[in-house]
Amino acid sequence: MIRLGQTQDKRLMVVSNQDFPSDVRRVEYYRDLRLFMLVYENEEDGSDLMPCEISEDVAQKVVESPDIIVIAMAQENTEPYGYHVPLVQIGV
Repeated sequence: MIRLGQTQDKRLMVVSNQDFPSDVRRVEYYRDLRLFMLVYENEEDGSDLMPCEISEDVAQKVVESPDIIVIAMAQENTEPYGYHVPLVQIGV
């Protein structure tokens, strides 16, 4: 499961309890569709479109954010790891 969240200091986060195929290189946000796409480091892994459109109030928070924190759990019963990636906004 992948979820969008926000830290106490208002930074955006993508949190997953699943293993990603490789590290996330960037997160693309399609403004007109209000959808996110995860683009992976290994180009052979392609990308994943998050299937849920975000609400209007959350969309405003996304538009104001220059980057996003990715939190991933590689395996069950292991410590999660995280990193910052660019948030590329596409559309008007």
